[in-house]
Amino acid sequence: MKSTLLTICLVINIAVQGQMLNDSPFDASVAHPKYSKGKGPKVLFDRGHYNFIVDMGLAKPLIDVATADGYQVSVDSMKFTKAYLSKYKMLVIFPAMPFTFGSKNQVTDEITFTPDELSALQEWVSNGGSLLMFDEHAPIDKSVTPLFNKFGIQLSIGIVSDSLNYETKIEMSNKETMLKFTRSNGLLNSDHPITQGEQAGEQINNIMSYGGGGLTGKSYTTLFKLSPSATIKKYSGSAPSGTAESQGLAGNYGKGKVVALGDCNGFTAMYVMMKSKKFSAGMQVAEYDWKQFALNTFHWLSK
Repeated sequence: MKSTLLTICLVINIAVQGQMLNDSPFDASVAHPKYSKGKGPKVLFDRGHYNFIVDMGLAKPLIDVATADGYQVSVDSMKFTKAYLSKYKMLVIFPAMPFTFGSKNQVTDEITFTPDELSALQEWVSNGGSLLMFDEHAPIDKSVTPLFNKFGIQLSIGIVSDSLNYETKIEMSNKETMLKFTRSNGLLNSDHPITQGEQAGEQINNIMSYGGGGLTGKSYTTLFKLSPSATIKKYSGSAPSGTAESQGLAGNYGKGKVVALGDCNGFTAMYVMMKSKKFSAGMQVAEYDWKQFALNTFHWLSK
């Protein structure tokens, strides 16, 4: 899968034009793989719903990490059916849309997933499948709302901002949307298997999201808690609406499992060129624990 250079509105919450590329070199190796090479569970990366992160090649670092961890990874664009999904243990749905990313700035009544697809997906998870799905800030939030609603998760519309819990070292005008979830500020749930890890050295301590949307799911455990100072702001033309409690949820659904995240950029390893400045986002940024978080998420989902 080749990296793609595009000049479009950035998905990582920068409302100007920029260039997104996979960071190179990125170390996708895994010191202690969970499974023997090619012997792990089968994982499907959806590419059938204008999943632009996959289309651009920005999912390749995560695919490489999962492969290094022993998972059997496939990327496919088939529509969801019971027979099709039965081949896999896990499904990864990067932000999905009803049209090519960048071709419109508003989602109205277009359909991203058909009712039959959502029913097949719900049945598959209920019967033991594991789903990792990503929301994003507007306009993507509207396009995936039916998907998240199918699993009892409500989405805010707009972009999440927090005037108290953000990364102050980032030099950009909208840095209050770069939210910090750490053990020290109490917004990172340190008691969940995903944040604890399975072995020494796998503990998650420091996470920063790169904008994104907000989630509420009463039957799920919150991984990234939004503070009382968090608000939903306007983004991409849509009036903000809804409230949110989290940017990360995990829980059982029937016999299966679901992890839902409000921002997808931590699961990439990309950089953005803006006015000759390089801004790195994702698993390659050593200050944040995204690579280990991605591995821990896969381990929990594939148990």
